[in-house]
Amino acid sequence: MNDTKAVLEGLTREQYLAIAHDIYGRRAKGDNEPGLFFFADNATYRLIGSRDLIPAAGVRVGKDEIREAWRAFDIDFEILSFEIEDLVVDFPRMSYMSWRMTLKNRGTGAMIELEGVDRLKWVDFKVVEWTRYFDTALVAALRQGE
Repeated sequence: MNDTKAVLEGLTREQYLAIAHDIYGRRAKGDNEPGLFFFADNATYRLIGSRDLIPAAGVRVGKDEIREAWRAFDIDFEILSFEIEDLVVDFPRMSYMSWRMTLKNRGTGAMIELEGVDRLKWVDFKVVEWTRYFDTALVAALRQGE
């Protein structure tokens, strides 16, 4: 049995949601390791969008590249709030989460409200693929201070 299986097996939706709240809350504060605990070593992270618009966008493979993508995002933006709106779990195969966050441009102080969806594919109680969908053009405009 791996550690993630011990944590996740048999959870109710509410218990899974509590873990997600904790992980996303820590991520908003720049603490990436609790979330990465649940990733397979060769997991894929996709932030749908262009790296020309947002350096964190595109496909990253492996925990080190995922960690760097999140750090690249944090260089430009501060996550002021992150709220999970809904969660659908077909565990241990797939989970979908809709969310809302408030982002602040670290340079200009400009802020936006952003909504998105995360799709996580699970194998053996590890995330093997995470795809994040949101309006990257809106975030790119914030990045440029518009």
